[in-house]
Order: sequence, then C-alpha cells, then structure tokens
Amino acid sequence: MKRKGFQQVITLFSVMAIFSDFPDIEAVRVASSQPKQRAKDSQSDLTPSGSYWQQHVATPSSSTPFESPFYSATHGLVQTHPSLSAGHPRPVPLNSNSLGPGVPVAGATSGNPSLTAGSGYLNSRGSLPNSARYPVNKITGTVVEPNPKSPFRHLDFSTSATAELRRNPALSAPDECARACREGEPPRICYYHFTLEYYTVLGAACQVCTPNATNTVWSHCQCVLADGVERGILTANRMIPGPSIQVCENDKVVIDVENHMEGMEVTIHWHGIWQRGSQYYDGVPFVTQCPIQQGNTFRYQWTGNAGTHFWHAHTGLQKLDGLYGSVVVRQPPSRDPNSHLYDFDLTTHIMLISDWLHEDAAERYPGRLAVNTGQDPESMLINGKGQFRDPNTGFMTNTPLEIFTITPGRRYRFRMINAFASVCPAQVTIEGHGMTVIATDGEPVHPVDVNTIISFSGERYDFVITADQPVGAYWIQLRGLGECGIRRAQQLAILRYARGPYQPASAPPTYDVGIPQGVILNPLDAICDRKRQDAICVSNLKNAKKIFCV
Repeated sequence: MKRKGFQQVITLFSVMAIFSDFPDIEAVRVASSQPKQRAKDSQSDLTPSGSYWQQHVATPSSSTPFESPFYSATHGLVQTHPSLSAGHPRPVPLNSNSLGPGVPVAGATSGNPSLTAGSGYLNSRGSLPNSARYPVNKITGTVVEPNPKSPFRHLDFSTSATAELRRNPALSAPDECARACREGEPPRICYYHFTLEYYTVLGAACQVCTPNATNTVWSHCQCVLADGVERGILTANRMIPGPSIQVCENDKVVIDVENHMEGMEVTIHWHGIWQRGSQYYDGVPFVTQCPIQQGNTFRYQWTGNAGTHFWHAHTGLQKLDGLYGSVVVRQPPSRDPNSHLYDFDLTTHIMLISDWLHEDAAERYPGRLAVNTGQDPESMLINGKGQFRDPNTGFMTNTPLEIFTITPGRRYRFRMINAFASVCPAQVTIEGHGMTVIATDGEPVHPVDVNTIISFSGERYDFVITADQPVGAYWIQLRGLGECGIRRAQQLAILRYARGPYQPASAPPTYDVGIPQGVILNPLDAICDRKRQDAICVSNLKNAKKIFCV
C-alpha cells in the first residue's frame, strides 16, 4: 500500500513537471518569431513623423502602420471597438477619405495608407514631437510597449490617461498644466483622456465617498451628487462637470475622447477656442468632423487663446444631460492688463452654472401634453452641485452646496461660465459682496463694479471679489429668469471665509425674496442709450487691450 502511494506521488510530480515546461516551450517559440518584428519596430521608431505641432510639415514615412498602443490620428479616428477590430489587437485606423484636406470621416480600413500629415491616417506618433516616443530597451533596441496584445483597449488600463503619461514623458499631466503661468516658460503638451458613458446621479460610488472638490482635473470619487434627485446622466470620467482643462497660453492641448455611450455618437466643441490652424478640431458634427461613433476614440488637439472658455457635447441633447466642463487658458501677469486688480486666480474659483432636468433631456423633446410639459428646467446646478425642493411635496434634498473659500483681505479672480442649454437668462448675486468685472468671453475689459450679473448660454464673465467683510459665510444666489421664472428655478452656493463657519448666519434666500440686486450688469430691459445708476449694459464695456487696425 505504501509503495502504491509512493508511485502515485511520483506520477503526480512528473505530470506537474511536464506542464511547467509548457511556458518555456511557448517562450522559445515566441522568441524565435520576434527578431523580424523587432527589426521592423526599431526601423519604424526611427521614421520621421509629420506632426501637428511641427507646423503640419509632411514627411516621408513607412507605409506600414506603427505597432503601438499609443496611436495618434492627428486628423482622424482611432477604432477601439473589439467587434470592429477582430484579429487586430491594436487600434484600427480608418481610411483617409475626407471632407477636405485633413478632415476625418468614418470609413473602412485602408490597407496601405499614406502616413503623412494632413491625411486621415497618421503614424502612431504623428501628433507628438520625437521626444514623446516610447522608451527604448537599451539592450535589445526595441520599443517598450505595455500590454500591446489586449484587443479590449477600452476596457484595459492602457487606454487611461495615466498609462499614456507613463509611456510618453514629454506629456504633462492635467494637474501639472494647471499652474501659475510665467513669462518665458516653455510651453507644455497637456494630455487629457475623456471617457464618455452612461452614468447615474447618487450611484453606488456615493455609498463609498463623496467628492470634496469640483472643477478638478482628475476624477477622485466617481460620485455624482447633482441636486440630490436620482436620474440617468451622461458623464466624462464620471464627473459633472467633466474634467477641467486648465493650461497656460501657448500650451499644446491633446484630448482623447473615448465614446462608450451605447448607440450614441458624439462630438466635443471647445467653446471660445479660436482654433487657428486647428479648425478640424472645432467639434461641429458633419462640418469639421464626423461624429465619434460608439467604441471609437477621437483625438482633439489645439493651442488655446487666453481666457475663460468651456467644452460641451455638440450632438443631440447631450450637453443638457451632463457633458460639459470648463476650459481656462491663463497667461503671465505681464500680459493681463487687469492682473493688478487681484491677488489670486485659483483653479477652484471657477463658477460653472447649468440648467438641470430630472429626466433624460430626450424625454422632454418635443414635449408632453399632460405630465411635466414644456422644456423648462426643474433645477439648476453650480459646479454640478445643489439642492432641490419639490414644489408638490415641499421635500428638500440635503446634498451639499458648492463652497468657495477666500481669505480676509485678499482679492480673488472668479471665472463664471454659463453652460445653460435652455434660453433662460441666469442671474448671479453674492450676499454682501460686489463684483468687479474684468473680462467677458475671454477678452479683458476695463473694470466695472456691479452687484449682479445676468448672463445667457455660452457667456463667460470674469470678476474680482474682495474679501473685505466680517469673517463668515455668505450666500451666492443663482436665479433663472424668463421661462425659468415660471418654475421659480434657483440654486445656492456659499462664499466662505477661511476659518469661518460653513453655514451662513442669514436665512437662505428664496426666489421671490432674494439677495438685493444692486447694480446689474446686462439688464433685461435693454435701456442702454443713456447712463444709468442701477445698471450697466454689455455694450458699455470697453476692451482693455489696444486694438490695432491693419
């Protein structure tokens, strides 16, 4: 019996040894097939690239696509959907047919494309300088490619922003680009990765964490609170607002937009960016590009003009469902004629206001006849936060409000962005504090002092707040006017002094009994042909820069 048991043990170990040899055998087989591929990759890596950042200079290139997970379609799409890339583990380039020179359109895969700048298909490093290539193994001379065999790129870590930043040392992370801008500083290449998908307010992530900051460049929590009413939404990186792009003037901005919205196409418009020399990335569907289909990735790249801007979806009603975010292009103080009026220009002092429905926007268009009629928003958000009182039950949600923190005696530049999708005017007033308007729509103006700002969709106003009141907390009131006044739609936020209380001492303002308006910028009565003590018209604003006629 003992002898038989001993033989069984010997047999078991023999079988294990045989199977343990299989990886070595497979490794030998794979290694024997690698020299040709390595030589091919090494040769391709030395091929000069036609780059958008190199003034669109077309240079000769190999007719074989780069074997690299970092595929840069300077003027085109990157195919990532596994069902459309069977047998091709890396992104499948689409053909180079176009609406014009360099304008990408969807189409079939080109078998032998011309890899030159301006075509619909470029090599894997066509949008970045040579210094942004993959690291090379100094012993073998081959390009190091993390996990190059995964066919499910959109489910794999290699499509994340972190992975791209690790592979390309020339790229700067979003938080590195959100910096103080200095004269003479070399520009950076700022990389962002937007993953667009269906999501929900008060989802499972909110049981684990709640976001402690807004207008951030990274997604920290993936909990979307909105105004506390649960609904389905569309998000970029599971954030509302989406990731904030904050860079310096002359920085090169690269954004990979990956569409995971089932059955929906999308484009992203960069509202306020002039797109000089990069007009193909303006994000207008069927004009500057074909929409990004589900499972596809499109690379936007541009150099932004200084000012306060924002990005939003430009297809269907997606903007109203949550696809929007801020864009701030700062410049050195020496180039800002109003820089002497403020002490701080913080990344957290962006006030992005938006209208908000409690159901998918498509449910309200063209409209209902009986229940929840019309397209007027039920609520509003300030930086994706707010509370809502049900007019039928009186129930009030208890989600947190946005809080802006300031220090006594200091002057702060705030950047207000109106991301409304409706035609409602938006009125913003701050309790106990005036606002010195110093810029509008990205352009500096001669400063004017007001107490209330009325804005419309797409408008941006930069203003300075002086922290000259007793330490405490003060209400910020956003009211919807016009059609939004029918539902009494409003939202609140808090201006808090450091080391002071988080809750204002006064009662929350209501729609009918609000914060005193004082001097209004952009009044709705349009009486602008005379000087007024109670209002300043937009037509009265004057550019702070000298305008030269050519």
